[in-house]
Amino acid sequence: MKKTLYGSLVWLIVTLFVVYSFCLNTAAAVFAGPIQTTLHASHFGVSIAVGAFIIGFALMQIPAGYLLDKYNARLVVSSGVLILAIGNIMTSFTTNIVLFSISNFIQGLGASFAFIAAGVIISQWFSSRLFPVLFGLTQTLSCILAAIIHYVFSVALTTHSWNEIYKILAVLGAILFILTLILVKTPSDYVRTESISLKKSLGIVFKNRQIILCALAATTSFGTLLAYAGFWYLNIQTFYSVEMLDAVAISGMLFIGVGIGTPILGWISNKVKSRKSVIHVTLCLGTMFLLMCLYLPHYQIKTLAIIKTVSLLTGFLLSGSMLFYTVVSEISSNQTRGVALSVTNTGVFLFNTLMMFIPSVFVTTASPLFFTYLWLLPFFIIISILLTYFIRDSFKEQ
Repeated sequence: MKKTLYGSLVWLIVTLFVVYSFCLNTAAAVFAGPIQTTLHASHFGVSIAVGAFIIGFALMQIPAGYLLDKYNARLVVSSGVLILAIGNIMTSFTTNIVLFSISNFIQGLGASFAFIAAGVIISQWFSSRLFPVLFGLTQTLSCILAAIIHYVFSVALTTHSWNEIYKILAVLGAILFILTLILVKTPSDYVRTESISLKKSLGIVFKNRQIILCALAATTSFGTLLAYAGFWYLNIQTFYSVEMLDAVAISGMLFIGVGIGTPILGWISNKVKSRKSVIHVTLCLGTMFLLMCLYLPHYQIKTLAIIKTVSLLTGFLLSGSMLFYTVVSEISSNQTRGVALSVTNTGVFLFNTLMMFIPSVFVTTASPLFFTYLWLLPFFIIISILLTYFIRDSFKEQ
């Protein structure tokens, strides 16, 4: 009981790390206009500076997973928070676009530890049955708190400069660093197998056909969902002539669905004693609702109630793709779990980024934007569904 309570505290602190990294990732996008004005930069320059976070995140993701496999969580997680906080401090004092780009890159390096750390910490402190529930709750809290903080940022900009807001975040980052340094650790009874090199870890992961299949399936499903929710959704609502505030509200329902779905579907997979069946059913149903989101006319029933309900259910059902992370965790050893999860998350993250541009390739002057990119969204999720047929159910292998 005492171990469970302490493990819950450790999980909560690491979840705050995930939220902190989400905040700094979205802050640059929210502050893009004021940053461009203050630093006298071009729109292209700001875009490059904001993208520096993505580059840092992608480069450090797999090394972060390896370090979490090899060393005590206290050292690795606190180092990740420290790197993120240092980048945050540099950003708050930046005076030109070059320094802003460098500081944002450093933030990306630190943020790469967060989500993987949550998965590794949960696997170290809790039973495998609790992994999908707690990992889902991490996603839930991140979605809810990041959405609230995103709104707070927008309001705060009316009375404070973006530098001042970054300085406040830096103070919060320092507090989080102290908490991780004091409280976060690997449990004393955790069995860590013989240490191996990063090259050997990657070799083990990439030779495991099941891990690669799960990584590809998560990439084409959860990566597509993130791209749809974070970028393409507003374009679709614009096509249907939905006002911006209503479109943001509908988008919020999508994120609420994801937040609610991840822990509940993880719990359901425990009850039915199957990861694969829950993934398969939710992705099939989720694809149906996604198609409704794309093509169902927006009937004006006061508050667009139909499309809001459809969006909520789409997010809820497609969040079942988060269970691929659970499968990867359950079929991995303590020696390579961090690397396996980081490989999966790297695929999701990079594909999410690419999906912001891939659909545009199919746009032509003779073919309206709306009808050229929509087919790609369900297309990739159906690929994930097909891959699921070749994935073994990890619940039976526990």
